[in-house]
Amino acid sequence: MTTFAPHRDTLERFVDCIHGGADENTLTRLLAEDVVLYGPFGDEPITGRKAAVQTIKTVNRLSSDDTYLEVLSGETHHAAHFRLQVGDAAVNGIFFVLLDADGKIAEVSIFYRTLPSGVALQRNLADVIGMQPWELHTNGGDAVSTEHPMAQQVSNPADY
Repeated sequence: MTTFAPHRDTLERFVDCIHGGADENTLTRLLAEDVVLYGPFGDEPITGRKAAVQTIKTVNRLSSDDTYLEVLSGETHHAAHFRLQVGDAAVNGIFFVLLDADGKIAEVSIFYRTLPSGVALQRNLADVIGMQPWELHTNGGDAVSTEHPMAQQVSNPADY
């Protein structure tokens, strides 16, 4: 029999909170004090409960669609499949969550697709959340952002 990570109800309450307009008090109760959000906001993660709550509320306020479609559970993590649209940019993605021993959201990694839509989404959010806007540069059809430090480590994108 498969064993699932405890506290699935925390993520379900988070999803309900987002669908209800991202209430600040509810988000504060659900997030750990030292929560870390890795996602399409900038090059560095969002760290700390206060910054995370404000970022989540801002994204929710700016979105015309912030819908969580399904909560998934595994042995160590939970995840939620979502659709997010801000302005003319829309992505589908996964909100991958690690909970602490108290059942609070301690770490979130946000994965989304497609890359061009994700870059457009980040650009629509960048000014409001105080991040540098991303740019997507292409070279003969290969999507490469030459301004991001990670892209500078790739010697030949065609090799990947």
